[in-house]
Amino acid sequence: MYYNAEHLKLLKSAEGKVLNKVLYHFWVNKANPQDIFSFVEYMELQFTDNSKLILQKAEEISEMILPLADLDIELLNHNLQVEFTGSLQYQTRDASNTKAWKNLINHAIDDVLVEEEDGLFIAEALIVGTHSHQTIIRLENDGLEAEEYILE
Repeated sequence: MYYNAEHLKLLKSAEGKVLNKVLYHFWVNKANPQDIFSFVEYMELQFTDNSKLILQKAEEISEMILPLADLDIELLNHNLQVEFTGSLQYQTRDASNTKAWKNLINHAIDDVLVEEEDGLFIAEALIVGTHSHQTIIRLENDGLEAEEYILE
């Protein structure tokens, strides 16, 4: 799947903003207590100007990282718990101090890089960072994964 102009505009809107916090919203299946299954469905990048960039693993559209301007995780969580009587839910964790993000917190994002192929922008991974530190976000199994990106 490829990004369209609206997706690219939303991704690029993060450039020049100071990253304040990164939240991971985990989709958790607790139906089998012996085998609790979870994955990161949303990554929420919060900036000091109170704006956000939310990234979602969007299977219903195709295998892509979908940028969103906003997300009501409380409403999503409520609806999910009602529909599945509490066995499915979202849990939120602050990922700001993880290896993937700690060097970007309190720094202005210089670039949001997306791979280009024949004039189209591929939606399977992206790099967020400053000139000295980068984090790559990519699709991994059932969810999103972020890790420090080191240029060799």
